Amino acid sequence: MIENLRHLRALQAFDETATHSSLTKAADVLNVTHGAISRQIKLLELHLGAVLFHRRPNGVELTKAGERLYQSTRGAFSALQLGVSEVKRIRHRQSITVSLSTSLALKWLVPLLSSFQQEHPGIALLLDTNDAYADFDRSEVDIALRFGKPGWGELYHEQIKQEELIVVAAPSLVEKQRRPMHAEEVADLPLLHDAFNVGWESWAAQVGLSPERIKSQSVKYVDSAVLLEAAIDGQGVALARNLLAARDLELGRLIRLDDSSVPLDRGLYFVCRPGDQ
Repeated sequence: MIENLRHLRALQAFDETATHSSLTKAADVLNVTHGAISRQIKLLELHLGAVLFHRRPNGVELTKAGERLYQSTRGAFSALQLGVSEVKRIRHRQSITVSLSTSLALKWLVPLLSSFQQEHPGIALLLDTNDAYADFDRSEVDIALRFGKPGWGELYHEQIKQEELIVVAAPSLVEKQRRPMHAEEVADLPLLHDAFNVGWESWAAQVGLSPERIKSQSVKYVDSAVLLEAAIDGQGVALARNLLAARDLELGRLIRLDDSSVPLDRGLYFVCRPGDQ
């Protein structure tokens, strides 16, 4: 074990050279000279009694012995990097990185931050707004807020809310029309379409309307927050996620047009590494 550890630097030089198929690129990554990389690899080849690279005009190519060694070093150095990242993450727990979608941040979490900071003044939050799922193995994300269905392997998850869609619009769009409105009255208004949560047909079936009553719309919104802003602007009626519309309803920027709701098979979940909850 002690003898192998003496060659750790040479193994690192070998691993970077194999990764980039270049002594020069390995030297750049490790911030050493080309000659230093070359000497480390020669030292390792001498120790192992095997040639690890074929030298080519445009770089280097692994020999069969080099390929076998690279399979081990790549996994080992990746595991070391993960371990270092994990220790750094735990050491800086007072700073928590939260991964969530932009729409969830704008419409739900950000309005709650003031009260959170008052209750937890020593914790700094970093909001990583990204619609892609966070890779807990390769990032420093501590917590993810995910809208979907459980299927996240060994990650710990806990449901915050099962979601549903509700019919909302700006007060100016319906003016003094009686509420709750009849389904036919709602269907006669401009309907805003969500490309992700397709629900107007389900709503029509639930309230007893023919799907033909649902008018097509030239604009579809992928971002739920943008959909809600279009509704607030009076452009039409949105079939929106209840959780995201709640604050705008509370502030009077939106109103519910009827009592219907379309249940979704997805919900909002708190997700983290096992043991971090």
